[in-house]
Amino acid sequence: MSVETTNRVWKCSQKGGAALLLLLAMADWSDDWGYCHPSVDQMAVKCRQSERNILNLIQELERGGELRRVARGKGGRGKSSGSVYQVTAGMTPAEVSDSVLRSPLARATLARLQEGEMSPPAPRKTAPETGEKFSPENFSGEKPGRDFSPVCSGALNVLINTSDSMTPPAPAAPQNSANIEALAENLYRRVRPRHLTLPNSEQRPVAIKVLNLYLQRYGSLEAAAETLKPYATEADARGISPTNLCWLSEWAAVGQIPPVRRKGRGRTVQADVQPDTTDYEAMRRRVQVELSPFMAESQRSGK
Repeated sequence: MSVETTNRVWKCSQKGGAALLLLLAMADWSDDWGYCHPSVDQMAVKCRQSERNILNLIQELERGGELRRVARGKGGRGKSSGSVYQVTAGMTPAEVSDSVLRSPLARATLARLQEGEMSPPAPRKTAPETGEKFSPENFSGEKPGRDFSPVCSGALNVLINTSDSMTPPAPAAPQNSANIEALAENLYRRVRPRHLTLPNSEQRPVAIKVLNLYLQRYGSLEAAAETLKPYATEADARGISPTNLCWLSEWAAVGQIPPVRRKGRGRTVQADVQPDTTDYEAMRRRVQVELSPFMAESQRSGK
């Protein structure tokens, strides 16, 4: 039991009802840095909830940035056979990163991940992947939470249209999903050495794609990690939650860090706005050329 973690939950959690009860129960199992490894049935018994409802509550707490799944075991019975969690309510990004070095359970979990005794958290169910490239048409932004991304959807679409930094990678031999995820996890730990694993959120599938795109483009872990570190550093500087992967799924995806945004009265105002250098006339001509065959076909069918 950790009095420190329990006090953080009481003081900082934005949840109530069953979600708060589960968070307090996990704090009761955790160390001073919020790490714990209760099983789903243990949580269900302690909180007087069904196991299905416990899984739903865990996802709710993850989306709110108050809990993160660190690793999952191989199943079966035993002290460390289940998942490892961290109660992050009230913790800053720096405190979460520092906790990996301070918590004995976190260090042991990292060792078991590296030895293959545990696995990264399974991603939550999302829409089926189609293998399409990033574009304004198929990009789906995250629902904003307390630690929302500074990129608004309109600004992100402009960045995607005008950025030419992510050139298509050379064709590579097909890889299975397990290898792709393992490579992405390895690169992520190079970018954020104090993090155990890639956070499990709705942004995770897109983040895995981006990490593998950078690996294909730069050819080595070291080169790809050095290219991605400025995005992670800027996210930390802006106080974005460690579980928010906007710096990967949005910033690195389009190859640009957006300007800092601050809230004004009744509207959002950009700070340090850079002059708009977008060549809209060139974009208009390009779109006209690309759409002209379809427009001609439409005119013929209309006759």
